[in-house]
Amino acid sequence: WMAMATMKQVPEAEATGTVRKTYDEMVAHWGNVPNAYKVLANNPQVLKTAWENRKEVMGHGNLDPRIKEFLAWATVVLNNCKFGVETHTARLKKMGYTNADILEALSVIQFFIGISTVINGLAMVQDTNQEVLDILSA
Repeated sequence: WMAMATMKQVPEAEATGTVRKTYDEMVAHWGNVPNAYKVLANNPQVLKTAWENRKEVMGHGNLDPRIKEFLAWATVVLNNCKFGVETHTARLKKMGYTNADILEALSVIQFFIGISTVINGLAMVQDTNQEVLDILSA
């Protein structure tokens, strides 16, 4: 069984106007136009907004680009996005992270999902003491 997209992609050869400009920027940035963006191109404003948002979020701010990429990777892992997992895992490896590093990160995700499930399942109340709360609020 193979999943099929619910919308067609706008091929690069058919891109005009805003879509063409956005595609050109993506090709200059990544060397290609990812399929997800080709689907967004069915609405040029949505495509443009998504691309501008991605550039702003990933290209600016105080967080190190490596942290941002790790956050992107963790998000697609947790959302079970096969395309994103493949893409962001490759980006992590390109940044120098090893398979062992990625497995370590997965173990962190696994632990916190598990302990959160336990805490939520037991309807536990906050038991953090005042000293910890003071440190966290400082």
